[in-house]
Amino acid sequence: MTIFLVIGVIGIFIALLSLLLGDVIDGLVDIDVVGGDLFSVASIAGFLGAFGFGGYTSLALIDATWLAVVVGLAAGVLAAWGATSLTRWLKSGERAANFRSESLIGAPARVITDIPEAGFGEVRIHGQGGSRKRAARAAVAIPTGTEVWVSAIVSPTAVEVTPSHDLPELDG
Repeated sequence: MTIFLVIGVIGIFIALLSLLLGDVIDGLVDIDVVGGDLFSVASIAGFLGAFGFGGYTSLALIDATWLAVVVGLAAGVLAAWGATSLTRWLKSGERAANFRSESLIGAPARVITDIPEAGFGEVRIHGQGGSRKRAARAAVAIPTGTEVWVSAIVSPTAVEVTPSHDLPELDG
């Protein structure tokens, strides 16, 4: 009975350690040989915790070690699957929330640090469900607070902007 409890505590300890150290553990212990986060630290911690506590609970209710192992395995596989699915879902949401450089062209922004004529300032770009700060340059000096739009991508962290009053008129 104690062995199941120890395995469950080890699983919880690994999960807490993973929360504190993040991807450092995944980088040090690269055991995901089949891909897809199947053997990630989160799935292993979930498996061990559920196996241990599931087996412990089963053994406490019905005194049959073989049944405790089967219940522990079932709970562990279910927990590992859940941890893997949750990790994939969280990672996909992270990618979807990122700004894509090519989609920033034409996006509205506001200057938050003066942009000198021959240098860089800062803008906050609005769009795609959020806002991001980027370094910005312009053909003319633009003061803080001016509404601008992104006219070109300079680098992944910098854009070129044009004041909104310089927007081309649309014939309609």
